[in-house]
Amino acid sequence: MMCIEFFSDNSENKEKCKLLQKMSQDILLSWERESASKYSPSPVRDEEILCRQIFSPTHYDEETQEFTSTAFDDASSIGMSVNRLDYTSVDNVAQAANGRVTTHNESNLKQRSFPGIIKLNCDDIRKITVQDEGSNPIRGYCIYDTALEHDESHADICQIVKTKSQHGRSIRLKIRDIANLYLKNNPF
Repeated sequence: MMCIEFFSDNSENKEKCKLLQKMSQDILLSWERESASKYSPSPVRDEEILCRQIFSPTHYDEETQEFTSTAFDDASSIGMSVNRLDYTSVDNVAQAANGRVTTHNESNLKQRSFPGIIKLNCDDIRKITVQDEGSNPIRGYCIYDTALEHDESHADICQIVKTKSQHGRSIRLKIRDIANLYLKNNPF
């Protein structure tokens, strides 16, 4: 199976990262150098800045001004959506986030808000590793260019270490540490 074929077949699959976790890391790492979408401008490069829309109360508790314990859990299931700043602007990402909030709030009693965006360095996410049984570092995440028809900047951060392993939760905490550092220097 090819990268673009996997992501096309599983675009709506809420468990696509769990499927990735069953595959060889060599394949998953090679897929980062391929297009995962027919709308893709290019594979995601290490030096890119990725924007993550943060929603309250889903990702962020506005009272405590902290990320929720589950803020980055979608990296282990459906994929953690981000936008590539090389192909959009912060204003466009914020506008899309506000639109999502409006749409959600129109049909749900549990209201959401959009406190802001965090920026992540692609390379920082790709450097998150865990030690395997042989004490060799293995990658925790891959980042794929899952561009959409109306959003070429879309990408997904996918956890490739098995969720049920001892490492699954610890690597999601590492993303939260990176996000907390960004938030400390750039409060909402």
